[in-house]
Amino acid sequence: MYYVNPNIKNLYRTSYKESRKNFIRLDMNENPEGLPSHFFEEVMRDITPEYVAMYPEMTKLVGKLADYLECEVSNICLTNGSDDAIRLLFEVFGEPGKKIVSASPSFEMYSVYMKMHGMVHSPVTFNEKFEVRVENIINNIDHDTSIVVLLNPNSPIGKSWLEHEVRSIIDKAKENNAVVVIDEAYYYFSPSTFIRLMSEYDNVMVFRTFSKMLSIAGCRIGYIISNENIINEIKKASSTYPVNCFAIRFAEKILEKPKIIDDLIVKERQGREYLLSQLEKHNYKYHYNQGNYVLIKTNQTPQQIFAKLKEKNILIKTYNTPILSNWIRVTTGSLKIMSLFWENFKEIDF
Repeated sequence: MYYVNPNIKNLYRTSYKESRKNFIRLDMNENPEGLPSHFFEEVMRDITPEYVAMYPEMTKLVGKLADYLECEVSNICLTNGSDDAIRLLFEVFGEPGKKIVSASPSFEMYSVYMKMHGMVHSPVTFNEKFEVRVENIINNIDHDTSIVVLLNPNSPIGKSWLEHEVRSIIDKAKENNAVVVIDEAYYYFSPSTFIRLMSEYDNVMVFRTFSKMLSIAGCRIGYIISNENIINEIKKASSTYPVNCFAIRFAEKILEKPKIIDDLIVKERQGREYLLSQLEKHNYKYHYNQGNYVLIKTNQTPQQIFAKLKEKNILIKTYNTPILSNWIRVTTGSLKIMSLFWENFKEIDF
């Protein structure tokens, strides 16, 4: 019998196998409508047969990102979406048998890669008020810790971290030779960033993505920002061409036209504020933590809501995790999308 890595062989993975193409997708925190059509068409005019035939060239995009982030090109590594950034994190810094410390529940892919690399999760769980004490994170970091993960803000629950909290965590991790990841996938919805800390500490990296606010999840592009030494180690494990040519051109154009980002921010905010106002008006219990998603405690069970909304071609997120088992999560989008969701939602849950 051929060899299979036992960490992979014993790993349980789930995936949504049905097509989501013809649904209003409020289940995975994508932009439900995507980029403006005029901008999309403008970018696509640059996609020629010759351009696609070439291996991707990333230098120009990295330079634009460095200018945008006010850092050096040596501080950036492009990745094939956030999943690829997480994979590289564990391949380079994940020591088998060592601990990963994070808040829980959180983004599932950290747990997946942790198991792939034979690490041990040491979670700090949120309480019923969706709070986690920073002291518990700090006390959980010890000489057996290899990686500490902070989502800023945490998905699906948990507020953004305060700077003194993050510094305390980084200091404790540094004492124990652990690296700290600050995942800022939802940065544009909650524009507090800790990028500057990567130049103050030698064990910090920040993850960003173009998938959420910037609306090109299908292109699969993200990036890691850190000091030059960490970036050099990460690049050794990166594939030769981690990002495809379509992703590169869209990302370049988005950075060239910051008004696109400003318009996307305004559009999502309008829709989200409408949804929150309706939830307030109708006395729904909800949780919003500065991401592009809202947790709602419904009158019917989440499974009933999911099934009935799916019949109306709307997808939402439900959870098996006990602390979230009575909640649905709804991705926020434009006023048009949120109005459509609300009209259908109130028909089935009032």
